[in-house]
Amino acid sequence: MVFSDNILENRIKSDHTWWETKQIPFYTELNKRRYFTPFYGLIQQSALHRAVVLMGPRRIGKTVMMYQAIQDLLDSGIEPKKILYFSLDTPIFTNVSLDELIFRALTPNDESIEDCFIFFDEIQYLKNWEIHLKSLVDRNRRTKFIASGSAAAALRMKSIESGAGRFSDFFLPPLTFAEYIDLNGYNASLVKIEVDFGGPRRFYKTEDIEQFNRHFTDYINFGGFPEIALNKEEVKNPEQVIQKDITDKVIMKDLPGLFGIENTLELQQFFNVLAFRTGEILNYRNVSEETKTDNKTVKKYIEYLESAFLIKVLHRVDVTAERFKNITQFKVYLTNPSLFTGLFGKISESDERFPYLVETAVFAQYLHREHQYLRYASWNRNGKAGEVDLIQLSPNFRKAYRALEVKWSDSLKSDKLKHFMLKNSIQKGIITSKRTFNDSDDLLVVPNSIYAYVVGKNALDDQYGE
Repeated sequence: MVFSDNILENRIKSDHTWWETKQIPFYTELNKRRYFTPFYGLIQQSALHRAVVLMGPRRIGKTVMMYQAIQDLLDSGIEPKKILYFSLDTPIFTNVSLDELIFRALTPNDESIEDCFIFFDEIQYLKNWEIHLKSLVDRNRRTKFIASGSAAAALRMKSIESGAGRFSDFFLPPLTFAEYIDLNGYNASLVKIEVDFGGPRRFYKTEDIEQFNRHFTDYINFGGFPEIALNKEEVKNPEQVIQKDITDKVIMKDLPGLFGIENTLELQQFFNVLAFRTGEILNYRNVSEETKTDNKTVKKYIEYLESAFLIKVLHRVDVTAERFKNITQFKVYLTNPSLFTGLFGKISESDERFPYLVETAVFAQYLHREHQYLRYASWNRNGKAGEVDLIQLSPNFRKAYRALEVKWSDSLKSDKLKHFMLKNSIQKGIITSKRTFNDSDDLLVVPNSIYAYVVGKNALDDQYGE
């Protein structure tokens, strides 16, 4: 369908209310995530002539962060009509080139886009977007381009292939537990302490672990999505909100558009199985049998779901942290535990699946830092079998230097963990618990809720300078 010029131009004008008011209408209602400052720094950067590509799953605040950046640009004195914004999932913009959209937004007296800031939201809806964006960057040296997209892995792949030296990728993960606690003002009961991990490391304790665990349970159910996490009292049927965005937007729209998937119902059912099994050790044969798909399709669907940042595959090492030549086993985690709620409903601490969601939530905190170095250990040597939930490898992948066992209990056993530590010369291991906190020479026992908070808090502070 071809729309008239007037329809296109009227829609563009209605999307740019700040041209008249110099104000984003809902700006004061929006909390800034900790990731905003480094993202805005990339937008302001002029030394390197690159577009900024903001990546991340749906409903975790990418559009909000773009609007916040627009408001800060306005407040810094940028001429309002030098700031353009286009949401490419708008039906009227389908198959309209980036050049055409920009041309329609320009006033008759200003046909130049020099010194403009141009935002393209959900850019994956434009076919060959990376070629169009690269061309704009090359032709407009005094213009800053900012794009966002929800299919993180696919966007990053195309960004690397076609945008080498032209794009700066910025990844925005789901809300961390630390952000959830801090933004909601639940951190008053926390006391800062130090624990020894080859040197002092900042940690926290609380006198009311039961209350903090209730916050952790709420986070597991709804906390990964800022819109719900910060307004859960006002959002009706949050489970349906999450489910609609997973099924209708990602499975039924994003992935078919990106990969040409025809059988979306089969993909939805496949995702349901993996989501229910989050945190479990799986193998290709069992997944194939349970989902009634062949091995080739299993691997293809896993790749698709990872590209949409719905799941993350964790690979296996043995007791000496060596990788296996034949990959038959693996773990799959939801990247956001709240996705489970959207598919299967709200979960309570007494549910038999809850410990797996606890492990998923702990793992999700590492998506903000060195997750590419994470593995799990599983072995069976000389009749001795064992497993450790999370292993952190060195940057050269040759040595394990941290080992973590995740438990939702206060009756803890550490023999498998200590066996792995001995084999890899790890001086101190970690076991998460339900309520227990105990710091000894070779083992730190810490409640899951505290540990999840610490991982997210330290990662953001380490990266962004606090």
